[in-house]
Amino acid sequence: MPSITPKDSFCAPMSTRFLSDLLWLLGLVLAAGLGWLLVRRGATPDSRIAIEAALRQARPADVESLTVYPLLMGRGAQGARPFQVRAVGPLRALLPALQQLRSVPVGRAAFQPLLEATLVLRLAAGSAPARHLHSRSIVFRLAAASQGEVVQLAQTNYFYQATELSRQLTQLRDSLPQR
Repeated sequence: MPSITPKDSFCAPMSTRFLSDLLWLLGLVLAAGLGWLLVRRGATPDSRIAIEAALRQARPADVESLTVYPLLMGRGAQGARPFQVRAVGPLRALLPALQQLRSVPVGRAAFQPLLEATLVLRLAAGSAPARHLHSRSIVFRLAAASQGEVVQLAQTNYFYQATELSRQLTQLRDSLPQR
């Protein structure tokens, strides 16, 4: 019958402790991986192609609101205040201008847009998943450039010609009552 020496009795608990620590670490890595899989979709910005397709297919009922946050002073104080549109009538007039956005090729050195406003288009609750979008909000940056009025899809380097959209937004802003 083999006898257990003090050296053997010391190693046996050490190896079980190592294995339990290893299993604990493996469980943490697995939990972190599952958590990442669950939240990564929400943290991923929508692709330009998905946004363009969603805008082309959008109907006035698909749009919940449109909010404009000016960055530059306009005529008096009126041009500098944010405004939001929720009514179907004005949204119906703005939607064709959003659907007509056409890509603008930009050269890095010659293209220096001056940001004027941030435009947030919020889709209705059921529209975003139906259009394969992760977020209900589509954010654009309105800018003036040598090519004319343009909008930049936020968090990207994609610019679109937006002369009609800018004109519609100016008309809408001017038609709103003063506060």
